[in-house]
Amino acid sequence: MSRRVAGIEIGADRLRLVVRSGRSAPRTYDVPFRLDAIDEAVAQLAALAGDVHAIGVAIGMAHLHVKQVTLPPVPHDARRQMLTVEPERWFAMAPDTVAAICLTDAGELAFAADGALVDACVRALATWATVQRIDAAPLAVLRAVQGSATRTLTVSIEAGANEFGIVGIVDGQLRSARRVRTVDADFRPAPQPLVESVDPVYNVALGAAMSLDGELATMLLTPTLERRFVAAAQRRVAWWLAAASVAVGTLVWAAGRSRVAVLDALEAELVTARAGAIEGSGLALRALSIDREMAAIDSTLATRADIQGAFAALGARLPLTAVAQRVRVVGADWQVEGNASNASQVLAALAAEPQFARVRFLAPSNRFRDGTEDRETFAIAFAIR
Repeated sequence: MSRRVAGIEIGADRLRLVVRSGRSAPRTYDVPFRLDAIDEAVAQLAALAGDVHAIGVAIGMAHLHVKQVTLPPVPHDARRQMLTVEPERWFAMAPDTVAAICLTDAGELAFAADGALVDACVRALATWATVQRIDAAPLAVLRAVQGSATRTLTVSIEAGANEFGIVGIVDGQLRSARRVRTVDADFRPAPQPLVESVDPVYNVALGAAMSLDGELATMLLTPTLERRFVAAAQRRVAWWLAAASVAVGTLVWAAGRSRVAVLDALEAELVTARAGAIEGSGLALRALSIDREMAAIDSTLATRADIQGAFAALGARLPLTAVAQRVRVVGADWQVEGNASNASQVLAALAAEPQFARVRFLAPSNRFRDGTEDRETFAIAFAIR
């Protein structure tokens, strides 16, 4: 019997499902979706589609925050950690929100979703079958495109109310993803078909059903789910090693019978076990890295400055004639740049704020003409007490 795998898109108000089985044409299903009734929706899908061996999940654009990022040229895990420590600095999320975050291989696009939603969906789907992969919808679409004949195209997908998602793929690589609002609630661009036998409205779910055994590095995971996925991979490694031990025992028992055939079988088993052991070593190191990341997150959250309070103080102290064009925050150190009718007045106003320490100019002020008014630039640094 062919192995049946399911790809599910968590849409704005529907769950869309594609079931793939061997060379048979994919089958599609959809049911209404509400987060507070996710268990009932999953039960409906299971009743419609029957048993499946594994599930790939794609979190739809309606639930995603998308950010074009420029990060230092450091390893992928380190770049992802920069986003994970304080996601509210990068995405429009409330402070202390537990987020599921992923970063593309090139590190140019980042996606975040509410961790409570992701955990709830995975928990409900796990009652049906094993959830092997969790993706942001644009990355699921990318896999569907990579499995088609076209390598460069722009794909439209569902997003929230009065909006739709646009995903740009060039030479088989994800280059852009954004949500576009529309004043016409009934307007939706026609999605492009990627597989002849599948309605294009299921493009995201189709991609979620492909390549379920991909790398963890680009999955949309909360810290809890990342630990669970790493532990599951380690258990698979342990099983492979146990299988290798059984193969050795079988060789000893059958030493006097068909020696050559047993040796060939053992060699194949050992090759598989060795590859699994190498992966297991890497996963163990990843687990240690996750522990360090969680400790760093706890430490940062315990010691970070009150961002909202600092912004409120900054807004209250800036003179009415001042325009803040750029604010940069690194820990407790702040930098604000802009222009005003008098840059010295801005420095004096910020220095009078009890929350601000070490208030100073970072660069000389430059005078310029704005229409009929003379203006001065300012670049001021200070620290939050």
